[in-house]
Amino acid sequence: MRRLQQLLQARIIFTSDVLYFTFKKHVFTGKIAQGGLIWRCTWQKPGEQSNPIFQARNAIQQQPYVRTFESLTDWTETCIQECLDEYHTRYSSWKRVRHQRTDQPMEVLFKHLQRRQMTPHGQERNVLLFEQIAAQQQHIETLKETLSAWSSWFHEKFPDKPFPVAEESPAEESVESGATSAQPFVLTSERGQYMVLHRVNEVAPQECVSWLKQNGPSSFQNMLKTIQEPVVFEPTVQGTNTSTPADVQTSKRFLYDFFNESSAASSHGSRN
Repeated sequence: MRRLQQLLQARIIFTSDVLYFTFKKHVFTGKIAQGGLIWRCTWQKPGEQSNPIFQARNAIQQQPYVRTFESLTDWTETCIQECLDEYHTRYSSWKRVRHQRTDQPMEVLFKHLQRRQMTPHGQERNVLLFEQIAAQQQHIETLKETLSAWSSWFHEKFPDKPFPVAEESPAEESVESGATSAQPFVLTSERGQYMVLHRVNEVAPQECVSWLKQNGPSSFQNMLKTIQEPVVFEPTVQGTNTSTPADVQTSKRFLYDFFNESSAASSHGSRN
């Protein structure tokens, strides 16, 4: 089904609605007919009054004939070529033709229809969803600006009166004391296990990512082969953890707690 006919059936546009577009200061208009056709066109030259075009009364084999157009592209190209003698133009009809009653480009109205039906698939569907998100975000920002302007007006007009609406302060992210700021992942090899720590709330620097892509996990095994003696850590001591940056004792306590909790969880699972 043609796009104009879909818009007409969805009652987004109606018969006798006016469409118009401008080309080099020439204004062309047309009206919607039944079936989503365009007819009763006019042409307004710069600085002059509009005049009807394509409305001559004709007959073919004694049958009355009136010229209509099935699509925006057919209509715009005919107006530009036959009235202005302009050829080889790439005119984006759905982006340039506007619906007079809503003062919106026809492309906007058709995308609105698509959002209602949600018929597109793949990338086209994603674009429609992102456009809807952008529209909602703009609406939210408008509401916030309106509320802020009203709040400023009230405080200025009635400085001694309490604000009638509870003002919400922006929520601050609460960080629990002792919350884990680093997360280990364990790598295994024939010579045992070793662990690498990485920060949870940060993305790895580009140089680290490049190094990992170039060398891979096997490079850690090669590093272990160069260690002749096992590494022995001194026992941890009690103290206050410092996470930004983490000092040596904090790292030791974190590793101890991590393996202690892992061991306890494994024992509990084996008993069950």
